Amino acid sequence: MNTNELITQTIEGSTLSMDQSEYLFDAIFNGQISEISLAAVVAAMKVRKEQPEEIAGAIKSMRKYAVSLPITEHVFDTCGTGGDHSRSFNISSAVAIILNAMGYAIAKHGNRSVTSKSGSADFYEALNIPVHLSGEEATHYFNKTKFIFLFAPDYHPAMKHAAPVRKQLGVRTIFNYLGPLTNPLQPKKQMIGVFHPSFLEVYSKAAIPLGYERLVLYSSTNGMDEISPVHPTTVVEIQDNNSTTMVINPEDFITPQEASSIPYDKTPQENATLFIDIIQSKKPQALSKLLALNTSLALYVLDHSSSIEKNYKDALEAIHSGCVASAVSKLQEV
Repeated sequence: MNTNELITQTIEGSTLSMDQSEYLFDAIFNGQISEISLAAVVAAMKVRKEQPEEIAGAIKSMRKYAVSLPITEHVFDTCGTGGDHSRSFNISSAVAIILNAMGYAIAKHGNRSVTSKSGSADFYEALNIPVHLSGEEATHYFNKTKFIFLFAPDYHPAMKHAAPVRKQLGVRTIFNYLGPLTNPLQPKKQMIGVFHPSFLEVYSKAAIPLGYERLVLYSSTNGMDEISPVHPTTVVEIQDNNSTTMVINPEDFITPQEASSIPYDKTPQENATLFIDIIQSKKPQALSKLLALNTSLALYVLDHSSSIEKNYKDALEAIHSGCVASAVSKLQEV
């Protein structure tokens, strides 16, 4: 394969195979492509719409250049795409902590906020949970807590070659698809919230060849990359190279009145305070019910024999039992 030929092929409107895309993105992450060529490639893909094979190839390439850790334990990740402009609470980040408190090993991949006031790194910093651990320090922390936050810029140094173009273009490109599927520890089971339901099909097709044991992709009908407290959420489950779809109706768990009371558009410190208040309370409230509902989907991925309804009850009980508060205290100890 020839990089220049692949660039020309893409700009002229042709679709790349997974292998061709991987080869091209290898060149991108090696810094072998000029900024103007890179901008032309990602813009051309965006105009004709990125194809699953191209996304999968880019992910396979990006995974090769990620900084990994000597952790062999099976981990779970709740990293979503972000970019839904919902300004919601840090739901998936809180779910990761709840799962850890329930006994699961977590490698939470994430970044700072782009479209809201509080990204996962911002939220964890406000909780005094370390976000910049790497190397031996990160491995030691994980072995002690069974939790690690993998701050994306620290673990994907090759992305520096794409950063200037992404910033100058200022629009969503193929790079926005890559983050959730490029956790450096490559978990075999994962849940990924997607910024709009119209992207579920292409994203699920891209994920199928990536070697997951079990993966769910989900997005609410109003374009939230979490299970919404108001609108139905479509869930695509991928297992054994096949995909199935189900819908979660929030009204089965949260009343419309409760949903309207859930805070949003808060700062990291405000979200951290809300979370601490919830996990120190014995009484279920609207936000804790939403966190339990999102946790229930994660538990379903982790145990296929479980049900969303049973998982919801277990998660809500865990949130108010004190075990999540204990987990947070442990995570704050470096």
